[in-house]
Amino acid sequence: SSIASTMASPIVTPPCVASKPGSRLTRTPSRFATSSFPQTTRRERNHVSQICHASSAEIAPSSTSIAARPPPTTISGASSEAKQVLRLLREASSGAGVESPKRVRIELPLPLSDFGSDDVDKDVLAFAGFGGQASDWSGGMAQRFRVTKGLIDDYVLDGYENEYLGLLDRDADGMGVWRVGGGDSGGHDCTLLTHAADTTGEFLIKLLEGEYGSAVAKDAHLIVVVNAFWTGSGENVGQPWEFALRKKAREVLNTTNGGWEKVYCARRVRSAAGVEGTLVRRWPSPWRLWDDCGVEVVLETNDEPSNRQIATALNANANVGDPVGFNVDAAATSRDDNVIT
Repeated sequence: SSIASTMASPIVTPPCVASKPGSRLTRTPSRFATSSFPQTTRRERNHVSQICHASSAEIAPSSTSIAARPPPTTISGASSEAKQVLRLLREASSGAGVESPKRVRIELPLPLSDFGSDDVDKDVLAFAGFGGQASDWSGGMAQRFRVTKGLIDDYVLDGYENEYLGLLDRDADGMGVWRVGGGDSGGHDCTLLTHAADTTGEFLIKLLEGEYGSAVAKDAHLIVVVNAFWTGSGENVGQPWEFALRKKAREVLNTTNGGWEKVYCARRVRSAAGVEGTLVRRWPSPWRLWDDCGVEVVLETNDEPSNRQIATALNANANVGDPVGFNVDAAATSRDDNVIT
């Protein structure tokens, strides 16, 4: 399709190094840049989907996957890609008869928490813990929001007519709001906001119901949430005794049946065995897990892969096994000894 072809570009192999003959090529900034596990054959890699206990939603790696656009290696590059996806969504939303999601999420990578150090590359796309958002920010949500706002202003909305409106509410920590589009008419076709979470879900629900303006309540209005933090389908929004709020949240923030689809993601991931890769999703393409160098797709799925699928695919491609004590059954792994990531 024309949309899919827009997202395609020639493969650009990222810089990799090998410590000695027989070592795997690995990305230079990686902490595991001198891994020396044996090379796997192409036939072995072609069976990754079987090794991963592929679900019905998975697609076996193919020549189309290998020819896909390689993953970004920088945070600014990922933010620019998010801009392209936003453009496609807005074009699809304005087209007559074109089916496209209207309430979506974007996952932007952020610098590591120690990005203020002079010896740390502030723009490198690096592993940042579970979900790519687990860095320990000394300045809390205020610092995280300042960094996220800079990426949105400089890259995601660069070139678009937009206006930053401030925080959604004085108690909505980190929830900045932008109106996108409009022209001389004053209207706008897209609203972007950040860091909606269980603790601030009440304000997002009010926004969606039109309490902060009627434009967002229109069916054709595109709503984009960047780096959302709410749990599951909104079942933990608010306090346990706020039954009415939680019931409404489960209706409005439900992520099943295509609701709140994650249309862009660029995340460095790592298995418990220390094998890294990059997980990328660019709407309308499927989810793709790339090897450490960003050269080959090792897993491709229609839905966001689980931590277990990611770890198994990375380990299989690197020809390494699970570490001692790894539990395949998530029910047997407590939060205290979670070794998936």
